[in-house]
Amino acid sequence: MTLESQLPKTFNPNDVEEKWYKAWDEGKYFKPVQRNKNKKPYSLLMPPPNVTGRLHMGHALNHTILDILTRFKRMQGHETLWIPGQDHAGIATQAKVEQKIFQEQGKTKHDLGREKFVAEIWKWKEEYGNHIMEQFHKLGDSCDWDYFTFTMDEGPNLAVKKFFVDMYNEGLIYQSDYIINWDTTLQSAISDAEVEHKEVNGNFYHLHYQVKDSNQVLEIATTRPETLFGDTAVAVNPNDDRFEHLIGKKAIVPICNREVPIIADKHVDMEVGTGCLKVTPGHDFNDYEIGKRNELEIINILNKDGSLNENAKAVEGLNIKEARKKTVELLKETQQLISTKPHTHQVGHSQRSGSVVEPIVSKQWFLNTEKMAEISVQAVENEDMKFFPKGWENTYFSYQKNPRPWCISRQLWWGHQIPVFYCSEDSCLHTWASEEAETQCPKCHSKNIQQDPDVLDTWFSSGLFPLSTLGWPNKEKMQESGFDKFYPSAVLVTGFDIIFFWVARMMMMSNKITNQSPFQDTYIHAIVRDKDGVKMSKSLGNVLDPLEIIKENGCDAMRFTLAVSSGYNRNINLDPAKIEGYRNFINKVWNAFRFIHPYLENANDKGFEISELHHHEKWILNELNLVIKDVTESIEIYRFDDACNSIYQFVYEKFCSWFIELSKGILNSENEHLKIQRANVLKYCFKQIVKLLHPITPFVTEEIWGFLKSEDEELLIIQEYPVFDETLQFKEDSDYMDKFIEVVTSIRNLRNTVMIKPKDEIEVRLFTDNESLAKYFYKSRGFFKELAKVKAGKIKDKSIERPQKSIMRATGHTEIFIPLEGIIDLKLFVKKLENDKSKAQKEFDKVDKKLKNPKFIENAPIDVVEKVKEEAKEFQEKLDSITNSLNNFQ
Repeated sequence: MTLESQLPKTFNPNDVEEKWYKAWDEGKYFKPVQRNKNKKPYSLLMPPPNVTGRLHMGHALNHTILDILTRFKRMQGHETLWIPGQDHAGIATQAKVEQKIFQEQGKTKHDLGREKFVAEIWKWKEEYGNHIMEQFHKLGDSCDWDYFTFTMDEGPNLAVKKFFVDMYNEGLIYQSDYIINWDTTLQSAISDAEVEHKEVNGNFYHLHYQVKDSNQVLEIATTRPETLFGDTAVAVNPNDDRFEHLIGKKAIVPICNREVPIIADKHVDMEVGTGCLKVTPGHDFNDYEIGKRNELEIINILNKDGSLNENAKAVEGLNIKEARKKTVELLKETQQLISTKPHTHQVGHSQRSGSVVEPIVSKQWFLNTEKMAEISVQAVENEDMKFFPKGWENTYFSYQKNPRPWCISRQLWWGHQIPVFYCSEDSCLHTWASEEAETQCPKCHSKNIQQDPDVLDTWFSSGLFPLSTLGWPNKEKMQESGFDKFYPSAVLVTGFDIIFFWVARMMMMSNKITNQSPFQDTYIHAIVRDKDGVKMSKSLGNVLDPLEIIKENGCDAMRFTLAVSSGYNRNINLDPAKIEGYRNFINKVWNAFRFIHPYLENANDKGFEISELHHHEKWILNELNLVIKDVTESIEIYRFDDACNSIYQFVYEKFCSWFIELSKGILNSENEHLKIQRANVLKYCFKQIVKLLHPITPFVTEEIWGFLKSEDEELLIIQEYPVFDETLQFKEDSDYMDKFIEVVTSIRNLRNTVMIKPKDEIEVRLFTDNESLAKYFYKSRGFFKELAKVKAGKIKDKSIERPQKSIMRATGHTEIFIPLEGIIDLKLFVKKLENDKSKAQKEFDKVDKKLKNPKFIENAPIDVVEKVKEEAKEFQEKLDSITNSLNNFQ
């Protein structure tokens, strides 16, 4: 039989990826179907990407993991639903469209007006919004696209209004003055998630604050001298003896000459700066808290555009940069500037506009999350929801155990408009929240009403996503979507950077509505960085484009690389060479199948008989069985790295390197019975291999399955996932085979050591006291010849005298000798052994010296000491082996 297969010689991903995705999608294989009544429904939620987004490596990692879980559970027989979605991304989208309109039309949003501007955003969304979803097809995402939800769709809009109105009526949503992040370009409040801290070169300005009715002057350092116009106190630590006598007195603010109290507050760090702190409650988050504790006046010195207002007369109308320069000049003129020192510090910038973020006190809408946060903490403490890795629950607790009011309003036009209405009649002035588009006041029936112009924080609608995607609060939609079946979802897969902004909000809102956590597990995956561990960014030129990687290496290679890198780690340092390496693994699987494919004609539908299995067949079936168990258990606890490594090692090292090699003789023999049996085992193994691999590498496995399956079998995507089989446990055969492999490997290594040509046959002597092992080796003598070019071999017990002038290696069970006389130049070889012994002795002495040093044993970490002990053992064994070999040539 020719070994040439009808399969293509090489696997070309570009030829199959689009074909199979189309087949799965059109065949409705992504839809939830109950295939096993004993299995619970299994649902997952896609973290909704921004409508402005483009596929990046973070998406690729997140979706690879989600799709592995979806395909894995689908094959296990669960009714599986992966819900896709997209976020309207309020600030990001509005900023992008504003920029587009200005570039194309030279107009601002105010020139267009709210209605026309929002219409432009919808138009832009329809044109560009589906691009990223189309890109997700390239990743192999097996979502049910009929469940696709956009956060501004009718369903989420209804959910947002329902939750807002309910919380408003409970008194949990309220309007208040509070300090927030203010984007002076967008002229909107922004969330902490939208603030990016950048290192900036600035100055520390040391100022004079005169103590009233005293000659004493306080020295205060600040990076923002222009904010002194908003100072309402000077604070010192209550335990600072230097300033104890001043507490309760007054200080005079430079330039504006305002008298402010000198107060004691625990926030002041005595070791930082001068120990005195200027307090500006209107423009600093920490100062705001100090102000609340001490009932200080709040003075706002900024206009919405970031210019200084009438409360800073000396610099009124100037922008921040100009005001700072002018303030410093005035301080110099009044001799109240002591010194200026260069200082590098972190300054918050808006991710969307790039502007420096200014803390200001503003009237905003807030959600009181105190009770909701408490309940969501209990849910994790009671393990109603579990974090994987568990350590991330500490990050979650750090937010949820110290909740602050959530600023939910944004001064934007794109988003869910706050459903609060105001009656403008002077005799009424009624304010109310409503889910309906109100046209008149319910109290006085006037039509002179307005809706609050602000929109809700994007995270508000995202926080309701587990519910709104399944129809809540519309009961009919909930029934159609299978709310009771698919809520809560099985697991949330996301990055650690949004544990607070998204995970915590979903936990709070869903528990509030349903008294149930929205997901059972939360798996926090790593952040993808470049090969050197540096964050990817366009400016550094180190960004890897998933679409380019797929084009060059195939989707399966990228998915396997990301999965094998994903365990409980915080970072993935992604080297393109690693992706190429796993592309080679995909090709290895393809070539292995291409080799065995012609022989599978001998396989029959009956399959193999356990009673007739050869010991090599028992070994591979036992090993495969263990891999099935290990991979299944690893995926269940989100150890994708362990799952991938188990499959990789089995396929590469055991199936391809050993079992296929051991099968060649039988497959080409004249014994039809053995050929059929071996073909049946090979077919069974390869079917299990592609099933194990399918959730991770769906395209190559589905392509192979097309050649491997029988006519009446369905596509691989819905085949039953392999399960551990009690009848395929052959521990004794597996142990013997492991020893056989160890001996063959030792023979090969010994051949390489003395540079015996690969094709030259040699004599080998094996010495073992294990009688049953000796019998196993005797039965395997033909395989020794086949795999190690052994022309003659003798198996003796260890009492027999060893052959002279031989090279040897000892394992834990067998001594292997290769007689060298007449094969190589013995004098040259002895010289080589002596050099090797000298090197080995130095290596051993180096680690032995460490172990004999009491200080090292006492002070070094236990794991380091154990590692050195292990090294010493290895070097000693190497030294003994070389010494024994030398003794044979004396």
